[in-house]
Amino acid sequence: MPAPHTKNFTSDHRVHEDGRVTFACSQDATLWPWTLIGPQHPGAIQAASYWLSVESAMALGTWDPEKWSALTWTRWTCGEPEAGRMAHGFYQRTQIDGQESFSIDLFDAQDRLICRLDGRGVVFRTRDFEKWRSKAKEPNPKSASAVFAYAHPDALGLAEGEHPFLGPLHEGKAEGLLDAQNAMPPAHPWLDGSGDHVNSAHLAEVARQFVSLLRAGKSFRVTEAEIRFDRYVELGVPFEIERVAETGSAIEMALHQSGRECTAITYRVEDA
Repeated sequence: MPAPHTKNFTSDHRVHEDGRVTFACSQDATLWPWTLIGPQHPGAIQAASYWLSVESAMALGTWDPEKWSALTWTRWTCGEPEAGRMAHGFYQRTQIDGQESFSIDLFDAQDRLICRLDGRGVVFRTRDFEKWRSKAKEPNPKSASAVFAYAHPDALGLAEGEHPFLGPLHEGKAEGLLDAQNAMPPAHPWLDGSGDHVNSAHLAEVARQFVSLLRAGKSFRVTEAEIRFDRYVELGVPFEIERVAETGSAIEMALHQSGRECTAITYRVEDA
C-alpha cells in the first residue's frame, strides 16, 4: 500500500546520530480504534507496525510516498504482560539473516516494553500496481460473508462487535472469508486497510481466531509471532488455514487461497 497522507500515528520524530528514530504514539482512540484492544493483541501489533515503520522511514527521508510497498516478513516478541497503551518507541534499520530489515522497540507511558518487532518488505518501484492487481483479482471466485457459515463467536474468542472470519474446525483446518462487510470499516470495530486486499492485521486476527478454535475457545495470550507473507490474500475469496505443526507452546499455521500458499504463521501462546 502507499504511504499514509491524511493522518499520522506517530509524532515528535527525532533522528539520532546512530540512525535511530524516536517517536511518540497518538493517544486518539477515535482515529486509531485498534489501540483499544490491548497493546499486545496480534492485530494491534500488526496494525501499529505499518504506521511505525512507514512514518519512521519518512522521518529518515528513505520513504517515497508515491511508491507502493508490501510487507513480506515480520516477527515480534511481547514484553511485560502488564504494559499499557502504546506511548513511544524507537525505530532502526537492521540486518537480519543478511537482509535489510527494520526493528522497533515499543513502550508504554511507564517505559514498560510492549514488544520488540522486526520486519522487512518490498517496494514496487516500476510495477503498475493497480493494473497488476486488477488482473490478479479477476480469476478468483467470489463469495460473501452474509452467506458464509462461520463458527460460533465464543469458539473464536471474539469480543462484542467483532466479526468472525472462520468456519468451524475440521481435522486441524478451517475455511474462512473476509470481505468489506465483515472486515473493513465501518463494519469492523478496529480493523482497517486499503480495501485492495486482506492486510497483515487481518491475517494476524485470522491466526488468532484459528488458535482459539484449536483451543476450543479457551483464553490465551500470544507471546511471540513470526509471519511470512508470500502472496496477497484476496478479499471476498474463500481461503483455508491449517495447523502444520504444534510443538510445545508454538503453533505453526499455513493459509492457502485458490490452491496457493499465501501466508505462513507461527504463534507462541500461553494461558491467559
